Amino acid sequence: MLEASGKAAFFPKIFCSSSQVYHNGIGQLLTEDARALCHNGDMKAMRWWILLFIVVWSAAGCTAQAADRPIRASVVEAMRAPDDAGFARAYAPIELSFPKDHGAHPEYRTEWWYYTGNLITAEGAPFGFQLTFFRNALTPEMPARSSQLASNQVYMAHFALTDGERRRHEDFDRYSRGAGELAGAVGEPRFRVWLEDWSAEEIEPGVHRLIARDEGEEGVVAIDLILRETRPPVLHGVRGLHQKGPEPGNASYYYSLVGLETSGTVTSGGRTYAVSGRSWMDHEFGTSALTAGAVGWDWFSVQFDNGAILMLYEIRLADGGVNPDIKGTLIWPDGAQQVVTEHDFTLTPTGSWTSPYTGVTYPSGWRLTLPELAIDLTIEPLIPDQEMNVSFVYWEGAIEVRGSMRGEAVTGPGYAELTGYGEQNAAYQR
Repeated sequence: MLEASGKAAFFPKIFCSSSQVYHNGIGQLLTEDARALCHNGDMKAMRWWILLFIVVWSAAGCTAQAADRPIRASVVEAMRAPDDAGFARAYAPIELSFPKDHGAHPEYRTEWWYYTGNLITAEGAPFGFQLTFFRNALTPEMPARSSQLASNQVYMAHFALTDGERRRHEDFDRYSRGAGELAGAVGEPRFRVWLEDWSAEEIEPGVHRLIARDEGEEGVVAIDLILRETRPPVLHGVRGLHQKGPEPGNASYYYSLVGLETSGTVTSGGRTYAVSGRSWMDHEFGTSALTAGAVGWDWFSVQFDNGAILMLYEIRLADGGVNPDIKGTLIWPDGAQQVVTEHDFTLTPTGSWTSPYTGVTYPSGWRLTLPELAIDLTIEPLIPDQEMNVSFVYWEGAIEVRGSMRGEAVTGPGYAELTGYGEQNAAYQR
């Protein structure tokens, strides 16, 4: 387990405050934790996770790695590697209850809460934001330990703000142990997920407050936003059971809060702006893994001006195909919901952008067609450079969508996530 002690002095900063770490040696960490894990019979299940997070800590500046030789982890590979024995799996739909199920489900290995949104000032300046929290269980159960900081849960969070007028994207990440109120997620009596002073919290029924603040190259970058639910949760797949591959139990429970009316402030470039707009929240938990041959994925969410909602993505395979098990969701303006399969749409890149920081080339602009549903869309990023250059390198950013739906012109803001376009660089599996 992750436990603060005199011997494991490496832990108090990485899991007790921010990602700025005092380092006393990886060898000592591995020795102490390996001894504890073997004692509890969990070494096989945890060995890989320890190594993964060593890589992540290294990428975050936690070791003596030179600044020009970053180490980055591939979670495409991570989702294939761990021994998942003992963790709960998603085999059938379950009854979800809110706000309880907004909270953590520690019996499953992985869980994440994605908040993204498209905002605008009174003068018309556009912004996009991302605030996401990830939970990783190192073992299926938490053995009894004496320290109040002992935990088998590790939390990671990503925060990004895209300033469309300044054409500037800034991103940050943090890690912490899920103990001592440093990080965690609860659903009752009210929902809250947090990592240090970054948080998403239900301040009254159906009303969420998001707070995040960090230091960018040009000063403070921050959001303080109020999100109001206007629609019931959208359950993806089969009543919330979302299949990831053909294997039994290779699935997750996945739902979204959409149409979140948003207001508040963002701080960028030394100025604080009043903003309004719409946000989207994804919550997913399970013990799923990527099917062999997966190299990355392209995910899109769109909130159209006519009230329609679209979430779809495809997992790309090494042979040039796509995973046939992934299902998207379309909600028509009248509220009718239907599943979107890989046979229903064609996604064609219309341009590309190469990161000057990592050298990774991503698609930049797409045409998305769903012929049988009479939908034809053009998707453009708010700005090309929305790469998340944190411990995991991927692209996630605000998009603008225009086109037609059943013969009517439609527009809408949204978000896209692109992973697996650079060697050993990927984000988190949806």
